Amino acid sequence: MRFSDLMLGGMLLLFALVLGGFSFTFPAIPGQRYGAELFPQIVALGFGACAVTLLVQSLRRARRHPDAPREPLVGRTEWTLKPGAIRAVFITIGVVVLYILFSERIGFLPAMAALLVVLFRVLQVPWPTTLVSTLVGTLVLDFVFRSLLLVPLPFGLLPYLPW
Repeated sequence: MRFSDLMLGGMLLLFALVLGGFSFTFPAIPGQRYGAELFPQIVALGFGACAVTLLVQSLRRARRHPDAPREPLVGRTEWTLKPGAIRAVFITIGVVVLYILFSERIGFLPAMAALLVVLFRVLQVPWPTTLVSTLVGTLVLDFVFRSLLLVPLPFGLLPYLPW
């Protein structure tokens, strides 16, 4: 897919406004001059600056070349014409949504393993490579996020792991 600068700028500006507005709902951190809202506000400002840049460039280009054909807001590119490409995008979005919905109940390890198996198979990775990559990838991700980065991943159905 190819989004025009006008479309992408509009989406980025909307996202920046939503992110910036939502960040004001974050609680203050006692004893700090800044709170949890600072980083999302900085990111929102960056997205907003990128959005304004894209919108201004798009409008200037249209003003400079009024006779040029208008670029479609969304266009299909070469990869989208391949059989199954759009289906793969929707499957990817679907498995991520399913992970978000069910990872707390079933746990990180089984949810991530299922997600990786589906994505590897959509990419037509052979079964032996899929299974080995899923096992190694899931365990490495669990170790890195749970132990090194101290992210509290859900255990769900599985018992606590030694790390």
